[in-house]
Amino acid sequence: MDRANGSAYATELSRQQQRLWEVECLVRGTALLHTGIALRLEGILDEKRLSHAVTAVFRRHELLNTGFRADCETPVLGPATHDEPHVLHRPDLCADRAADLAEVRRAAAEAHAEMFPLDGGPLARAHLTLLGDGSGVLLLTFHRLVMDLFSLHQVVTDVQEAYRLGPDEPFPPADRYSALLAAREHRRATDWEFWRTELSQFPTPWIAERRPQPGWLPEGAELRVPLDATLSGLIQANARAARCTPTVYVTAAAAGRVLERSGAADLVLGTMSANRMNSDAVGPLAQAVLVRVGSSAPHGDQGVLAQVRRGLREGIAHQGVEFEEIVDLLTDGMGVARDDLAPLSVSVTADSWQGSVAGLAFTLFDLDDDGGAGQAEEEAEGEAAAGPVVRPSQLDLEFNLSAAQPQLVVTYDRQCFGAPWCERFAADLLTDLATGHG
Repeated sequence: MDRANGSAYATELSRQQQRLWEVECLVRGTALLHTGIALRLEGILDEKRLSHAVTAVFRRHELLNTGFRADCETPVLGPATHDEPHVLHRPDLCADRAADLAEVRRAAAEAHAEMFPLDGGPLARAHLTLLGDGSGVLLLTFHRLVMDLFSLHQVVTDVQEAYRLGPDEPFPPADRYSALLAAREHRRATDWEFWRTELSQFPTPWIAERRPQPGWLPEGAELRVPLDATLSGLIQANARAARCTPTVYVTAAAAGRVLERSGAADLVLGTMSANRMNSDAVGPLAQAVLVRVGSSAPHGDQGVLAQVRRGLREGIAHQGVEFEEIVDLLTDGMGVARDDLAPLSVSVTADSWQGSVAGLAFTLFDLDDDGGAGQAEEEAEGEAAAGPVVRPSQLDLEFNLSAAQPQLVVTYDRQCFGAPWCERFAADLLTDLATGHG
């Protein structure tokens, strides 16, 4: 970490960022590694106050203050200067007209896809579109080198708080990304010993079709399944009855189904773990741990739920070794093929994007919803549309239990898991959750 103009910036990449840089080198010139969020703004909107809030948030976080420059295939880090958000006034457009909203989505999607030049500037930017009816859309775009989903929640919360405080109130400094990395380094030796012991005598399971050679490929596809509001309530109620969080409950249900389909007695799954509740530092940390389940796994006679609870707890406690390093330990040190690792990732979300401060309401603005016609035409072209970026062997489950739009989103590698396989898996999983067999 270093400081410039009073702001901290990063001077080296974490292991997770090194992996992402490898991907960047493969897909450079595309927006496949862009992430972000679009927020619809309604109410008493103060343009200058909002611009100040966004800039203050970007300057607050160490990694967002870091400039990235590509020297051939080598990243060079240094301090970066943030510009004010780009503001576009469109008095000819109104939010209550479908055609106008389609135009806003088109322009926002185009802005989101604009390349980061990797010339030493920050990998974060903001676009604000102000409409004729007084509403607006705030688009925040980041490169995945500086942003993950958990961090994105933090940034949105920060923007709301900065807008509430206004330009005259000081914004408390954020925890430093580099400090979290240093803490992990401090405990690496102990954590390495834990994982070597935990994963010893690991069997070789098999799931679904054989998967392709390891490597990063943009072969992502999505399956979206609307959830009945009753099911969302059942999941949360069953989690409370099991004395665990919905994330643990859903993970256990999914792990049970993966274990069943693998045909193995023992299985190691990679799943999400947001162990940063005591820190508001942003950046792509390895938010994944391994969960070992099965009859020969620790606590195997107490059921999958007990194993998942234990696996998450122990994984969170030993994050000095990052997820990809653990996978390398299994594949290189123990001779387990990457194709034999169960590829499960689970996250559970709610309406956490929504908020209201100083009379201004923030709600999620979906860039993918263009009223149906354009989207249906694009989907009809099949493989022509680029899907999400997933790593071969990955199966990602996102449960949104919000009251507004509950749904299950399954992200998968189309080379590994065909759509019929994912549809059956999702149907079985929802049946388990509905009947309380999670």
